[in-house]
Amino acid sequence: MNSTLEKQIRDVNKGVVIIDLIAAILIIFLSNSIKEMLTGLLFGSLIAVLNFRLLAISLQKSVTYAPTKAQIYSTSRYIIRMFIMAVVLYVSAVSPHISIIGTTIGLLSTKFSILGKRAVIDKLKRKEA
Repeated sequence: MNSTLEKQIRDVNKGVVIIDLIAAILIIFLSNSIKEMLTGLLFGSLIAVLNFRLLAISLQKSVTYAPTKAQIYSTSRYIIRMFIMAVVLYVSAVSPHISIIGTTIGLLSTKFSILGKRAVIDKLKRKEA
């Protein structure tokens, strides 16, 4: 994996940690089932980071393939990642010790991290112009 991609993955992971800390603070003050919510948040965030890493690996590998093989490979990896998400949400829904809301917030934390980073970059670019 090239260094630029690894740096971007590290940046997203740092963003996930920051978002999780903010979410954990909000959960502590606003939730009545703190332990279950925090467990769900941690569970979802770990899976989200894993999923993001799997996405990066599959995209990097699919670029080296022929177009038809790359499409098949990418589609199969997408299905695997969505299956992982489904299993995580199912486990969260069935388990009384893990909140499905916390898990969902954790799973969405990579998206929030990327969107937040993009918003900050856009804001800084507008100030420079």
